[in-house]
Amino acid sequence: MSEQMGDSADVIRLCDAWQARLDARIRALLAEHAALRALCDRLEAIADGLPGLPLLEERHAVAEQLTALLLGHQRCESELLDNLLPSDEGSAMRRVLIERIRSQHVEDMVHAQDLGAALVDGRSEAQALGYMLRCFFDGCRRALAFEELAILKLARQRLSPVTRELLVASLGARRQPG
Repeated sequence: MSEQMGDSADVIRLCDAWQARLDARIRALLAEHAALRALCDRLEAIADGLPGLPLLEERHAVAEQLTALLLGHQRCESELLDNLLPSDEGSAMRRVLIERIRSQHVEDMVHAQDLGAALVDGRSEAQALGYMLRCFFDGCRRALAFEELAILKLARQRLSPVTRELLVASLGARRQPG
């Protein structure tokens, strides 16, 4: 009997450790989302300041941050989705939502590279650059919200109450158009 209790305690510890790792990964993902939202705010400020542009050094920094943040975020999120929501598991809805997130990652990276090049170049027409900026930060904000909603919906049973609250708070904290 005591051996069974020892086995049960081991299983509980293993489950608790898995839950703690999952919570930490989602907190890291949400920190990346916050950094990306802050970058979107920075890009929006650049768009609002057109036809003027920040100094070349700042434009370089923004362009580098843009691709670095996106690349790191996409890698982290793909690993999280692979572990949390394996593509061979679950409903057709789950597979479609995950595929949507993955395809959006490719599009976002292409747009980020194009936008970064246009910012560094500094010769784009103000109207065209403004359009590129607004398309990127609006799309990025929508993608982040979609990712959080998808994780919340698809992995709800696997998330601790604290992690669910963090996801909901992140969704509520997103910047409202103004």
